[in-house]
Amino acid sequence: MIVTVEENGATGAGHAPGFLPAYLRTARITDGAIHLTDAPDVYDEHDVPRLIHALTEHDRRVPLVVVAHDPQDPQAAMARAGRLAAVTAGAAVVVRFADLRAQNGFNHAVGPDLEVFGGGIRTYVAPFDPKTERYPYRHRPMGGGMLRSQGDQALELAAGGIIGETARRTLPEVIQRSYRMVSRILAGKAEPGDIREVLTSRSAAVNPEKEELRRKMMALTVRPAPPAGARSADTPDSVDAPVTADSSVVPEKVERPDRLVVERSVVLEGGPAPDVAAFAQAVAGVVVDALRGELEATLELAAKDGSDGSQSGHLLRQMRTLGAHVDGLREVVLEQQRRDELGAQAAGEALLAEAEGESDRLAAEIDRLRTEHYILQDEYAEAMANARKLQKRVRWLEARLAASAQPAYGLAAAETEFEPTSLMDALNRARETLCHVAVGDTDMAAAKLDLAYPTLTPVWAAKAWDALRALDAFAKARSSGEFAGGFLQWCTSTADVTIPAGMVAMSESRTVNTNGRYSTSRVFGVPQEVHPSGRVFMEAHIKLRKGGVPAPRVHFHDDSGGATGKVWVGYVGDHLPNTQTN
Repeated sequence: MIVTVEENGATGAGHAPGFLPAYLRTARITDGAIHLTDAPDVYDEHDVPRLIHALTEHDRRVPLVVVAHDPQDPQAAMARAGRLAAVTAGAAVVVRFADLRAQNGFNHAVGPDLEVFGGGIRTYVAPFDPKTERYPYRHRPMGGGMLRSQGDQALELAAGGIIGETARRTLPEVIQRSYRMVSRILAGKAEPGDIREVLTSRSAAVNPEKEELRRKMMALTVRPAPPAGARSADTPDSVDAPVTADSSVVPEKVERPDRLVVERSVVLEGGPAPDVAAFAQAVAGVVVDALRGELEATLELAAKDGSDGSQSGHLLRQMRTLGAHVDGLREVVLEQQRRDELGAQAAGEALLAEAEGESDRLAAEIDRLRTEHYILQDEYAEAMANARKLQKRVRWLEARLAASAQPAYGLAAAETEFEPTSLMDALNRARETLCHVAVGDTDMAAAKLDLAYPTLTPVWAAKAWDALRALDAFAKARSSGEFAGGFLQWCTSTADVTIPAGMVAMSESRTVNTNGRYSTSRVFGVPQEVHPSGRVFMEAHIKLRKGGVPAPRVHFHDDSGGATGKVWVGYVGDHLPNTQTN
C-alpha cells in the first residue's frame, strides 16, 4: 500500500494520516522485513539482541528511531517516543529503552560511534551494520539538551527528517510496475486482469558475453578417459597438463598405443593440496611395476643384437642396479609412511589420554560448581523471604504511625498476609479471592516447576501472586472506567498495587509471531464471549525470572475493557518454546 500525504501550506512537516495508526493495528503490517507499529516498542536488556537483529535486517527499508533513557526526566523519553511514533506511523519504527541497563547493553553492542544516550534520539537508516559502518553520522543523532530546550519544535524537526528519509527511498521494482499498471487501469488503457503480468517475477536476462565465456571455459575442461578398448582415433598419445600451486592431482588410467598402461595426472583447479607421500608411492609403483620390465626386455634385445656384447652387458647390469635402487626407494617411502601412521596413532593415544584426564578434571569442577549452585539457591530464597518480611514490617509500622496521627510515607490499603509456598498455592488462592482475574487450565505446567525446583519455587510463587494481584487491580480499575491505559502503563503509574514494569512484555519477538510452531504453543482457551473460537494468542506475558533456565512466565489476555471485564491467565510455567529454548 502507498500512502501519499499532501501538505497544506508552504511550511511544516507532513505527518501520518489519522487513519494510519488504526490501520497498522488491524494486522501485522511490515515494510517487507520488520513489523510496523502504531506505538513505540519498549526494549529491556534481554531484548537488545532482538533490536540489533531488526536494525541489521537486510531487507529493512524504513528508519528505526531509538529514544534514549533520560536520567533527568524518565517520563520524558516515554512522551518523546509516543509523539514520534504517532507522527511517523508507517514511515518508521520507534523504540525506547525500559531502563539504563538496556541502553548500556545496546551501546556496547553497536560501539561508541553509533551509541545513543542522555535522553537523545538517533535515527538508524538502512542498511545498517555496526561492524562495517564507515560513516556513523549517516545515522543522525539529536541530543537530549536540544530536545529539552526546544521541546516539540525539535521533535517536529526530527520527524520531518525521518519521514523524508522514507519518502526519498525508491520503491521496489514490483511496486513501481504495479503502480504504473494501476494508473493505466484507472485511465481505461488496460484491463484489471493485466495486473497479474506485472506481479509475476521476471527472470534475469542472459548476458551474451558471460555465456560465451562459460562455453569457452567448458571447452577447456579435461574430459574423462574412455574405457579400455574404446579409444578414439583422435586421442593423443600423451597429455601435458600444467600444475599450479592450488591444483590437486588425481590419477587417471590412459591406454597407450603400445599397450603400456601409465597413469596420467589430471589437474583440478582449486582442489586440496596433493598428498606428497601418496604421490611418491604412485610414481615408484609406475616405475617398478610398468617401466622396469619394458626396459629390461629392450636392453636384453640390444645385448643380443649389438656388436659390443660387453658394453651391452654392462649397460644391462647398470639398469638392473637402478631397478634395485628404485625398489629400495619405494621401500623407504613405504616405511616412512608406516612410521608417520604409527606416530599419528601414538599422538592420538596421547591426546586421548590427556582428554580423559581433562574430562575427569572438568567433571570434578562441575560437581563443585553444582554444589555451590545449590547453596546459592538456598541463600537467594532465604534472602528473598527476608526481604518480603521486611516489606511487611514496614507496612505494619506505617499503619501504626497512621493510627497514631504521625506522618506515614506511601501508606497503602490493608493487604492480606497470605504468602504462597508454591505456584499452585498462588493459583488456587487467586481462583478463590481475585474477582477480575480468571486462571485457566495451567496446573500441570505450574506443578512441574514446583516439583523440579522446590528451593526456588517459593520465590517465583511470591512474584506470581504479586503479578496476579496487580492484574486484578488493573482489570477492576479499567472495567469500571477509572483507568484507560494498558497493563504496562498501569505498572508505570502511581497505582497502589503494581509490579516493576521491567517484568512486563506486551508482545513476543517477530520470530515467535511468524513461526507457527512457536506461536501455536501460546494459544490458550477463553470463553466464547472473549473470542468466538474459544482460543486466543496470548503474547503478553510477565517474567517471573529475567533469564536463565528455567525462566518462568505468566501469559495472559486482557479483556478488562471487553465483554467480561477480566484478565484471562492462560499459562503459568516454564518458558514456552522459542529459538533460544530449542
